[in-house]
Amino acid sequence: MRHLTYTDLPIGDRAAFELVCARHGFAPAHFDVTGDEDPLDATHGSLVTVRRGGWAQSYRMDDGGQWVRQFETDLNCRFFR
Repeated sequence: MRHLTYTDLPIGDRAAFELVCARHGFAPAHFDVTGDEDPLDATHGSLVTVRRGGWAQSYRMDDGGQWVRQFETDLNCRFFR
């Protein structure tokens, strides 16, 4: 299993994540972002896990950056506050 850190993520995903954080008054440093290949389903890509405090959410990473939009939805719902 390959473990990814925030800096291992694609540059486009990192830029989108940083913009979403800024829009909601956060910085990327407020979150612990890691990634792992899904050992049970390698054909559908990796999982990105975002943690803050006692809360964590995992998103399926795809080529379109959908996980960042899902993360922003969670911010809108105050999941990480």
